[in-house]
Amino acid sequence: MKIYLVGGAVRDKLLGIDPKEKDWVIVNGNRDKLIDMGYKQVGKDFPVFLHPETSEEYALARVERKVDKGHKGFKFDTNNNVTLEEDLSRRDITINAIAQDDNGKYIDPYNGILDIKNRTIKHVSNAFVEDPLRTFRVARFYAQFSEYDFTIHESTYKIMRKLSETGEIETLSKERLWGELSKAFNAKKPWMFFEVLIKSNVAKNYFPELLDNSLLEKKINFYSNLDIEKDIFLSIAGFSINFVETFGFPKKILDLYFMFNEFGVKLISLKNESKDILDFLNSLDAFRRPQRLQYLIKQIELFQKFHNMKDENKLHIFKKLKIIIENKIDYGNLSNLSVDKIKERVEHINLNIINLVLSEED
Repeated sequence: MKIYLVGGAVRDKLLGIDPKEKDWVIVNGNRDKLIDMGYKQVGKDFPVFLHPETSEEYALARVERKVDKGHKGFKFDTNNNVTLEEDLSRRDITINAIAQDDNGKYIDPYNGILDIKNRTIKHVSNAFVEDPLRTFRVARFYAQFSEYDFTIHESTYKIMRKLSETGEIETLSKERLWGELSKAFNAKKPWMFFEVLIKSNVAKNYFPELLDNSLLEKKINFYSNLDIEKDIFLSIAGFSINFVETFGFPKKILDLYFMFNEFGVKLISLKNESKDILDFLNSLDAFRRPQRLQYLIKQIELFQKFHNMKDENKLHIFKKLKIIIENKIDYGNLSNLSVDKIKERVEHINLNIINLVLSEED
């Protein structure tokens, strides 16, 4: 049984990056032996095991055969005759298809080291088309390694364009798509992810709203240079509902996305009248959920910064109201009042608070 370090950890070491996690491949190993050694299998039918001490992933060397659509449409073979080179051949790009043995020697049958030196992202083989997520992974790597000036080989663009015509992309789960998009937005230049989707025809066939969308490009480039939460960034970037739903944005970001689209313009255009402000806060559910107001203020600040708009007075009013709401408004003893009387008192007190804040701004 021989064990090799593989994939991203080897690639990152060659780029001078400290690997965040390590993956290993075992040649001439078998499940029973690993279980006896204390490894825990990840899933009943998948040949990946967790190390008993480090919890790092160790996979049996395997070959795969496409038998159906989607990422689950593969049959794999982990018999003892599977070589390291065969295992590496199923990987997506050459810079991820390098192994290193316990003596530090590199095994590089697909010239990944040369491609790292030449800063080239290139597919390993025509089997690239068997998993449609690979286009999105290439796009993510392109953005992730922007500071290293990688380029994508034209032959890889050619095979990605072919893949975009197969319909396989429609089989991708939202979770897998979100995983790549989320990682792309951890990069310094996330727009590069979309450049690949456009050039590979994925945008043309699935997300036409990305084409010739200079406003979206400007927003993403602008916000990516600011120190802001990724959740807020994604909620105000200007993605279409088709894109948001296809990529399976998590619930928190979806809530922020829909909140900004419903209430953002309303807040900006709102008159500084106490009744209008009260109605707005009620529709936002701000008294019950003050965090919504907090996030909306952040969204509006960034929106105004991008559009070079100045309305500091209005935001200052809402920031004061947010603090008051967060500190819990005292409505007195409501236990003996009817529902109508409770509503009347709450509205009266809330209006008085808003009027007080407005008077302080005059």
